[in-house]
Amino acid sequence: MNNPVKFLCAPLEGITGFPFRQTHHKMFPGVERYYTPFLVANQTMKFKNKEMRDVLPENNAGVPTVPQILTNRADQFVHAVLQMQELGYTEVNLNLGCPMPMQVTKKRGAGFLADQDALDRFFEECIRKLEDTGLHLVENCAVENQPAAQSGASGQIFSGDNIGDTIRISVKTRIGLQDASEADGLMKIFNRYPISLIIIHARRGIDRYKGVPDLETFGRMQAQSTHPVCYNGDLFTVEDINDFRNRFPETGMLMIGRGLLQNPALIREAAGGLSLQKEELRAYLVQLYEAYHSVISGDMNVMYKMKELWVYAGKRFMGADRYLKQIRKAKTVEAYEAAVDGVFREGVFCAGGDHMT
Repeated sequence: MNNPVKFLCAPLEGITGFPFRQTHHKMFPGVERYYTPFLVANQTMKFKNKEMRDVLPENNAGVPTVPQILTNRADQFVHAVLQMQELGYTEVNLNLGCPMPMQVTKKRGAGFLADQDALDRFFEECIRKLEDTGLHLVENCAVENQPAAQSGASGQIFSGDNIGDTIRISVKTRIGLQDASEADGLMKIFNRYPISLIIIHARRGIDRYKGVPDLETFGRMQAQSTHPVCYNGDLFTVEDINDFRNRFPETGMLMIGRGLLQNPALIREAAGGLSLQKEELRAYLVQLYEAYHSVISGDMNVMYKMKELWVYAGKRFMGADRYLKQIRKAKTVEAYEAAVDGVFREGVFCAGGDHMT
């Protein structure tokens, strides 16, 4: 298990926006790339203001960021890729993994996996249209990805690096929608096209986040792939990471989502560094609180955002159930802050993975 491994941060809708990415990258460096919550490409060919704000270069300066796009239309995806390329991004990720019913019923995200003929036609049309624009699709995924564009003194966006006419298209997928047997057909499709990276969440779409990842199917998909493969699914502790790497030492990239919300220092710990400290976690949450205040209007809206984070951060503490419940039920900022003080004052902080679930 001496081969180096790179860590990617998975997108979580409503949580891992640019305030989170900026704060985490500053306090806990080590993530190779942060993937954004998906931007929905639609018939208007315009993203919502909130979505565009999340990928603006000035909001991601210094943070290796990859925009993720959700769509099942080739023209929409191509337009989105060109928009992201104009902003300076060198990789764009296609979401084929979202398991939420609202998206699955629209045949987007994991719902798109069920119609493999349509998926094949989608890729064929996307690649042809992108190449027709003069873009060269690069399959090597080793390059760091972050916005090359920066904001000049005049406010005009300009290219800080010469990104030329290249782009990388990566894919985040499930092993299928209904059945793991779908995986073989999916890999045949992916292998036909110049994809830079296949990120595999080793569950079916219908599983959402229940049950355990299907490592047998992941291993089969990895063996079949002609592209680099990244694993995603239930990596919460250093032990989880080590167990996976012992079984799949050839896997060079791991994507972690909920594990980093529970333990923002997980990557540091996996590299043999210091375990997350209680006061370090408190300082991190304070900085996140302030970061959200800078972009979200209204104390109550910021409080609700922090409540989402406490669903995960609360797993670090034993004997704090009373205060964690108060955080969930808080209806004023004062009540929320008092409950947080109670967690840190009376809760037993668990280093490492002792209380992680």
